[in-house]
Amino acid sequence: MVVVYYGNHFAQRDKIAAVLDQLQVSYIEIGEDSLEQTMEQILNSQGSEPAQNDQEIFLYFSDMDIEEITKIDQALKEAGIHVLHKAVKTDTNITWKLGDLLEHIREEASYFKKREKLRSLVSDPDPVLISTNPKYMNLMVMCYELLEETGVPEKMYDKAIELIETFPKSDA
Repeated sequence: MVVVYYGNHFAQRDKIAAVLDQLQVSYIEIGEDSLEQTMEQILNSQGSEPAQNDQEIFLYFSDMDIEEITKIDQALKEAGIHVLHKAVKTDTNITWKLGDLLEHIREEASYFKKREKLRSLVSDPDPVLISTNPKYMNLMVMCYELLEETGVPEKMYDKAIELIETFPKSDA
């Protein structure tokens, strides 16, 4: 079973439904009026009236193995639909309200996006600065080490990105 919250992809409702129908996947569609329901309540319901809103599209996979989920994700991508916000049913999130789960997924996506941006900056340093400026070299080493740590607060990634992006091109 897939729970589909269209968010700002409501215009692609028919495409998404066609993909899920073609794969013979059961699904329920939900909208804003489901935000205060737990995922368990939603799974036990008939869904609710979906409508366009400013949230990202969200898919919730219940009782599906990774192969099925991957197949759905691939088919959606082939149809031009890229879903970034997804969750798989767990003993913990089944008790969460949809609105809380959406917020958690958004925060998680933001965190990993910043982490990936820092990784990209560290992986592709300025070739002149890295070989001529010890401060820049130290900054790159510190940022690399930061990426190796676990549980790093998002604000530290923000600061590291800012330091790299605003590093002076010449040490005058």
